[in-house]
Amino acid sequence: MSKTVSISYPASQSGGTVSRTVSMVAEIPVDVNINVDTMVFDRSVQFCGNNVDLLTEAVIATESATILSKERNSKKVADTIIGGFFSYVKSEISQQISELTQNLDAQLMHIRELSNACHSKKKQMEGDYNRITGRYIKIFADLNNELGNRIYQLDKPVFNFRKDGDGQGERAFSNDLTTTVPIFGKESGSLQTRVCISIAKKRALDTLNKTKIFLWQQKKLGATIQHCMLNENTANNIFAPVCFVEFNNDKQVDRSVYCPDYLPAFSEKTYNNKLKDNFSADKLKWVKISQTDEKSLWFYFNQEVNARMPANDVHSARVREMTLSISNLSSINVIN
Repeated sequence: MSKTVSISYPASQSGGTVSRTVSMVAEIPVDVNINVDTMVFDRSVQFCGNNVDLLTEAVIATESATILSKERNSKKVADTIIGGFFSYVKSEISQQISELTQNLDAQLMHIRELSNACHSKKKQMEGDYNRITGRYIKIFADLNNELGNRIYQLDKPVFNFRKDGDGQGERAFSNDLTTTVPIFGKESGSLQTRVCISIAKKRALDTLNKTKIFLWQQKKLGATIQHCMLNENTANNIFAPVCFVEFNNDKQVDRSVYCPDYLPAFSEKTYNNKLKDNFSADKLKWVKISQTDEKSLWFYFNQEVNARMPANDVHSARVREMTLSISNLSSINVIN
């Protein structure tokens, strides 16, 4: 606020009065008492707080109900999925068991039919064997009888002589005449001589027959062998597995040749160096191995790895798997 005041000053030369406008700042203390009725507001705040508490309880109850509902629905969905999965697996297993059972029944019926056929064949073969055996037994019996008759006809004079000798022996022993003794000695000596001669002839004849049969069979075997042999001389190539390995070092090239144990000649230094020179020749054309040879080589390579690295422990199994994983048979070169 501003105010105009008059200021008188004493006389020095000349005194007087001067009016000036000055600005003034003044603080006037004022006490104001205001009485406000807050009962309605307090009641509304309390009512709002009660509604907020009810809303909070409702939200909490709703959230709890939602969580419980989600949990129940999740359990129902999980039970449904698990039940459906196991039902599907059970139905698949039942279907496979049914198919396998039908296949097994068919195989058993086929095996039973084969067994019945084998039994019938066995009975038929037994009957044929018995019939053929009886036939050959009869044939051999007839042959024996025929051989007996032929032997009897061949040695009939001997048998007649033996019969006459037996009669003479009986006559000599039954007669008490003394003159019959020298006659009996002469006749018995002659008879024994003839019998010994007959036995010797028979043995000689059997020996000649056996020798004849042996020579005939030997000649027949020689003719058969001569017939089976091919009277020709052809030149053929004999192949043996040989592995040529070449290593490129910084300063030189190392070459090695690996041969099987049943070829000891190639292990010598002369043949080994000759093989190295032949493999290193410029005239040879090296190409990639074919897929057919690679598959065959994979088969034998897996057999060799399984034989040398059996899966008896964890280390051997790991070494075998690493060997199979790093093996690259397609990079092998062969001679065209």
